[in-house]
Amino acid sequence: MKGGMDGVFDAHVDTLLKADDASRVTGGSGQIHFDLPRAEAAGVGTVVAAICAEAWKDPAKAFRKGMDAWKAISSTDVEVLLGLEGCESIAAGWITDEELACVSIASLTWNGMNSYGGGIGTDEDLTPAGRKLAGRLIRSGILVDVSHLCDRSRATVLSMGLPVVATHCNCRRCCDIPRNLPDDDIREIARLGGVVGITFVPDFLGADAGMGTVLDHVRHAVDVAGIEHVGFGSDFDGVTNLPSGITGCESWPSILSYLAGAGFKEIDVHRMAGSNWRRVFNQIRGRR
Repeated sequence: MKGGMDGVFDAHVDTLLKADDASRVTGGSGQIHFDLPRAEAAGVGTVVAAICAEAWKDPAKAFRKGMDAWKAISSTDVEVLLGLEGCESIAAGWITDEELACVSIASLTWNGMNSYGGGIGTDEDLTPAGRKLAGRLIRSGILVDVSHLCDRSRATVLSMGLPVVATHCNCRRCCDIPRNLPDDDIREIARLGGVVGITFVPDFLGADAGMGTVLDHVRHAVDVAGIEHVGFGSDFDGVTNLPSGITGCESWPSILSYLAGAGFKEIDVHRMAGSNWRRVFNQIRGRR
């Protein structure tokens, strides 16, 4: 799909399965956090739209709905990349080889245990199939996302030395929950060349979630990883409520202005808003 090579790069939205049909994404809808008209107006250049089929009662049906929605989305101004949030679609054969070739990034698991390993909510390691798939994805030019892996399985992925990312995770030092990353893992993701995407999920930000708590996580991630390894993954349409001051994709100009007002240089806001993610995605695309 065509799209902007500049502007905001949002590394994770769940809109494909949230929208009733793709027309709400392409035509605009006040009932979802992300749609193309509002994203274009807000300066979004690229978004990763994830299919989180394993969260649904009928995951095979949900996967097909998400894939069909992605295929139906068309935009000249916003690049819509495809992500898998959980790779059971590969193990179960729901995804075709042609469709897999369209995937830009994949998380091996969602929150539970699947064929490839343990997600958040478990204490299970990667399976042998999970180790094999992680290497296969990277060799195929598909980024590996560790956002939903538990500490044990994430440690295994990091030990493999692969160029991995966390598209929508916050800092455990700022909000002590298993879904957030400890400092050592943030450092290792950066050492491997990846990016950590600060997300807008209130439960991952902490009490009184708002622009201020987003800023706290951004500052801490920058202190630990360096400015070149921090970005954003909103998780729009993956949650019901958003932090105070953020209403959806139309809020991106306000978010970036807040960062600038908090003392970040223009070039550093530009890096976090998009160029850090573009660097990593372009590097992995070069393997295809």
